Amino acid sequence: MAYPFPRFSSAPQTPQYVKGVESPSSWQSRGLDKPRSYAMRWLVASVVAALVFLVLLVKAFASNPRQTDRIPFSISKIDDFFNHFEGRQDCGIASTDIYIPPVATLASTKKHSLYCPNRARLLEAMSGGGRHGFDTPYFPVGCHFRWYSTAEICMILDRFDSIVFLGDNTLRHIYSAFNMLLRENVALGGLRQWEMKESEREACRCENQLTRLECLSYSVLDSQSVRSNDAGSGHSSPYVCDRTPHVFIPIDRSPAAEDLHASFSSMLQREPDSYKPIAVIHSLSLATSLAWSTATSSMDEWVTLADISQKNVPFLWIGPNAAGHLKPPSQILSQGNNALWHYTIEMAEEARARQLDALGMYNFTLQAGSWDGSYYGQKVVLVQAMMVINWLSRLEST
Repeated sequence: MAYPFPRFSSAPQTPQYVKGVESPSSWQSRGLDKPRSYAMRWLVASVVAALVFLVLLVKAFASNPRQTDRIPFSISKIDDFFNHFEGRQDCGIASTDIYIPPVATLASTKKHSLYCPNRARLLEAMSGGGRHGFDTPYFPVGCHFRWYSTAEICMILDRFDSIVFLGDNTLRHIYSAFNMLLRENVALGGLRQWEMKESEREACRCENQLTRLECLSYSVLDSQSVRSNDAGSGHSSPYVCDRTPHVFIPIDRSPAAEDLHASFSSMLQREPDSYKPIAVIHSLSLATSLAWSTATSSMDEWVTLADISQKNVPFLWIGPNAAGHLKPPSQILSQGNNALWHYTIEMAEEARARQLDALGMYNFTLQAGSWDGSYYGQKVVLVQAMMVINWLSRLEST
């Protein structure tokens, strides 16, 4: 509702003289400005001073940025992070084969500015990048993720009460690579090698721990088994750090079995009084033939269980890999790249609608070599595991 302005008289008014108070005309007769000009000058000066202060403040913060992942940038250059890993030469893999750090084009460019400034940009960059040729290193779009040393990974994991991987075989392979990094062993780091015969250990080395069915049956499924059995096995490959427990819970449907719910809840309640978050990495795709309704039901299922715990439980939804050129013709229609792409986009939207983070793997695997058209080898899963660690690095620790 608009209120009417008061009516003013149009007749000229003679200024009234009040003793002790000068009229504007008396100021002008003495060669002085009107009082309001002084107020205007003071206001302009204040605005200019405020602007100068803001410019200096912004410049100060720009020159000393906060490290959002809380891991300082290393000054020394590391040529190969796998140089001291067990099996590095036998497996023929170097970190330089799968990761190329960003290079500043100007000498004045700060190192931190080459990496993604926050978690949202990080996930967008890792999901939307590409390769400059088949099986060449992957480049995120817009900004880069970091390749952390094992010591730095340990610093990141210490900020969490526990870490849970929930998913089908696609995520199982990523969890295997996660163990390879923590055990600094690319030969057998994803396996419970203390249970294997010598002939099996020899047959399951390197890529075979991911590609052979008989080797997959020995996959590490939780950190506790390594802690309890590896040290005295005679074939030791312990974790570099093991203060933060982690587990892989295999799921291929929704709702999942009650014993899996119990395993999940036990990880959430491991330290009832702890203030640290429990990170959950969740994925479900090929095991359900890309059923959209099953994926969304699974999201709701596990988020509901997490909410019951009343703990801080951040989720990361990971989309499916692209189909390799060896994908069987009978699966092209239901699990080919067209279906995988639409599943990736739609499920990422569903995850974000539930306040979950989402990381796509379609672009990352589109020009990578697959041994069967569905799953990928060490050069792919090690990078995927490092992407998960980058996500962990950007989560709040309380």
